Amino acid sequence: MSSTLYIALLITVLGTFVASEDPGFCPDYTDKVCPLYYKINDCCAQSDCPSYAICCVQACGNVCRMKADKPIGTPFVDGTECELGHVFPKAWYQRWWEKITSG
Repeated sequence: MSSTLYIALLITVLGTFVASEDPGFCPDYTDKVCPLYYKINDCCAQSDCPSYAICCVQACGNVCRMKADKPIGTPFVDGTECELGHVFPKAWYQRWWEKITSG
C-alpha cells in the first residue's frame, strides 16, 4: 500500500516539473524595420499565445512565435500597454488633444 503512495507522489512531482517548463525565448526576426505605417498586434499577453509559442515584440507588432533556445529576440512583457489588432499611429491633432486634456 505504501509503495502505491510513493509512486503516486513521484508521478505528481515529475508532473509538476514538466508543467513548469521554461517559458523559452523569442527568436530573431528578419525585418528590423516595418514597411507598414501601422502595427498588427496578434498578442498582448503571453496567455494570448498557444503553449508552444511565446509573445514577441517585432517591428510590425507583437506576434506569437515558436520558442527558441537562445535569447535573441524581445519577449512581450505582460502588463505593458498594448492593443490587439491593427494599431494606427495617432494623428497630430489626437496627440495635441491628449496633451491639452491630460493637464
